[in-house]
Amino acid sequence: MNSSKQAVQFRPFTRTEHAFQKLRVCKRCGQFTALWEEKCTSCGRDTLVPIEQYARLRTKRYFHKDLTVGIALLAASVFFGHSPQQMLLCGVVGALLLLPLILLQQRIVTYEQRRQLIRLFRGRIEQIQEGLNVNHKNAVALRQLSERVCYEMLREIAILIHNDRIRLQQVALLQSFVLRKDMELTLDPLLIKSFEPLMVRYIGEVARLHRELIKDRTFRYVVFYERRILEMAGGEDILVRVASAAIRKKRYVVTHAAFISRYVRKLPKERIQRLYHIIQENPLEPFGDLADEVKIMYLMEQYKN
Repeated sequence: MNSSKQAVQFRPFTRTEHAFQKLRVCKRCGQFTALWEEKCTSCGRDTLVPIEQYARLRTKRYFHKDLTVGIALLAASVFFGHSPQQMLLCGVVGALLLLPLILLQQRIVTYEQRRQLIRLFRGRIEQIQEGLNVNHKNAVALRQLSERVCYEMLREIAILIHNDRIRLQQVALLQSFVLRKDMELTLDPLLIKSFEPLMVRYIGEVARLHRELIKDRTFRYVVFYERRILEMAGGEDILVRVASAAIRKKRYVVTHAAFISRYVRKLPKERIQRLYHIIQENPLEPFGDLADEVKIMYLMEQYKN
């Protein structure tokens, strides 16, 4: 274990159904944030609310405005009535006309909240981007003080900002921590397009701790940069771990049979046994030369025993 790495405990990460649900907005000044601060960093007020709650408030104001206009017209018609009977009639008719409006508002409230959200995103996209940029700057500024908090902030921001710069910043920070099996790690959202040794080393750590996170995108990345990974110190060990992770599913074995075959002789015995059983149970699948190699290795191991 690298003694320079920090032992940390990450704050729980809250997942949302939609990425935009990470956003909060200040009711006072309109500043947006994806972080967990209690007070707005722009105006200092304790007026931050979730974006959907803000849309509900806008919907209520929109409905109240319509009702206010209706009530004002009703009051005017009553006020300018020429007789008590006419005033009463205007009041009754006006009230009957307001009732459908109230019922209609109750029926379309969900639709109107969605419409307010869309209008909010379309009309204030620059303010949202500005708020997220402020979040990013604040996160980077905190790195010297706490790399853990910096990573946690970047993890939140990355749900809404998708670029290789933020992905690589997260990977670099993760490499400064002692990673453990009990940590909630991720891989696919962090993959970048270019070759980066930090990324490769992180893949190796994930393959060791959470092989279930190694999926198609990671296999494609590793195969594409395989030659360059082999040139890295410990690069072959990382490729062996990734090949071992592929054996957990038949689909991965079929798709990446050529890749696995290049490292099959360095796989642990139990992975060879699993690989042998996958191949034997699926004789019609196109495993290619991998099937013969695994069969020979398996029989040799059985002979030794």
